[in-house]
Amino acid sequence: MDPPGLLPVMTALHRRRFLRGAAGLALAVALAGCNESTNDTATPASTPTVTPTLAPTPTATATPTASPTGTPTDSPTETASPTPSDAATARAFVQGLADGAFEQAHGRLAPTAANQLTVDTLERLWLGLTAQHGDFEEIGGVEQTSANGQPAIVVTVRCPEADQPVRCTVDGSGAIAGLLFPAQYSPPTYADESAFTERSVTVAGSDSDSESDSNCSLPGTLTVPASASGGGSGDGGTVPGVVLVHGSGPNDRDSTLGPNKPLRDLAWGLASRGVAVLRYDKRTAACNVPLADWNIDNIVVGDAVRAVELLGEQSEVDPARRYVVGHSLGATCTPRIAERVDLAGGAMLAGSARPITDVVREQVRYVLSVAGGLSDAEEQQVDAVEQALTRVENGEIAADRRVQGLPGSWWSSLLDYDQVATARQVDTPLFVGQGGRDYQVTADGDFQVWESELADRADTEMQLYPDLSHLFQSGSEPSIGSEYNFHDNVAESVVTDLVDWIGETSG
Repeated sequence: MDPPGLLPVMTALHRRRFLRGAAGLALAVALAGCNESTNDTATPASTPTVTPTLAPTPTATATPTASPTGTPTDSPTETASPTPSDAATARAFVQGLADGAFEQAHGRLAPTAANQLTVDTLERLWLGLTAQHGDFEEIGGVEQTSANGQPAIVVTVRCPEADQPVRCTVDGSGAIAGLLFPAQYSPPTYADESAFTERSVTVAGSDSDSESDSNCSLPGTLTVPASASGGGSGDGGTVPGVVLVHGSGPNDRDSTLGPNKPLRDLAWGLASRGVAVLRYDKRTAACNVPLADWNIDNIVVGDAVRAVELLGEQSEVDPARRYVVGHSLGATCTPRIAERVDLAGGAMLAGSARPITDVVREQVRYVLSVAGGLSDAEEQQVDAVEQALTRVENGEIAADRRVQGLPGSWWSSLLDYDQVATARQVDTPLFVGQGGRDYQVTADGDFQVWESELADRADTEMQLYPDLSHLFQSGSEPSIGSEYNFHDNVAESVVTDLVDWIGETSG
């Protein structure tokens, strides 16, 4: 894990990782967990590779992750009143960001910081802050603090959804030498931690004879409502159960992304309302999987099926009321999961309805243009990605050959899978949820397809949440990957809608 966002003192490796992430902001990640350098010959060496994703995965960011106790590892401690000159410098720098004067703000950075934080990076970080917390309202205060024994200035930015501290260090010349946007995970207010308990479980690997550890077992967590004792009906009896299926990337069981843990939010929200939930570390996070073995069955579907079977074995869970709630890639795969295991229902949150190559094309162009159009270099990058995707579509990529960070076997498995046709064929009740602000899986490009193609399908519920992002968090336009650097929780409306749907379909 990187140091918590102290940009000017990052190691060279961490600096490269941060700038790669900031330039694409959450798109320098892989569709199912491959963050390594690529051998994509269709991408010019002089152009950084942008690997789009159906769901963001953690990159080095400007925000700290929460420690196990929920306290930032470098939490500042108030020490004294700010020195007038340093406080004024920090205030002016933050006000410049708020005013959109990113060139001017960049001019206030010390040389080392300026080399690490481009004008574009500053703009994208600020856009991410306001996308997550709402439009800037005012500077709420300026305080002097200390972090790791060094003095710092914290400027509080007030927005409608939340206040965001911006921590700056000022060097002897009066320049901004360090910048941090502190953020940490906190549970949603709708989660009642006294209403459930948690215990460790293990999702078994497959029964294949592979000599690699791609078949290793996956550690997980079962969240059980306090009202469920198992072995009976009614109060204190069995309850419905849900398996949560991650989006793209080597996700842990919470789908941790910076200070956000959307699958934990869902688990705790559902369990607070009487639904047991099983979540587990993804195979690409827990195991080594040979590239040629990468496909949606090995990485997503098989493990989800075994998790559903494990869920049904728990004494507190009614095996006739087992559900899958998939997010992003997990949502896209939910119809296939429903084909292979008996479910009472499958919920698809931000599931793509289009071929993966079409989704990737749109993501790349959006991410590169959202902060002000495409430069000539970015147009070249779009062209290079287009060439690589065309090769994928033409079946020109070997199973273990990477394109945009992912092996040919992975691309082929997604292109061979028709999630819409599969959803039409299964008789499992479906719930399709979509955030209106989502730029990774979109309301126009995907949700409308689901609405149209499943319009005559029985037992299908559609829910569009106009103000929610890909992580189903509320915010402001434009949606941008850097908003995931800032903390929020899955909207309560999503949890309550899922609970209502489970109640309606479980009989």
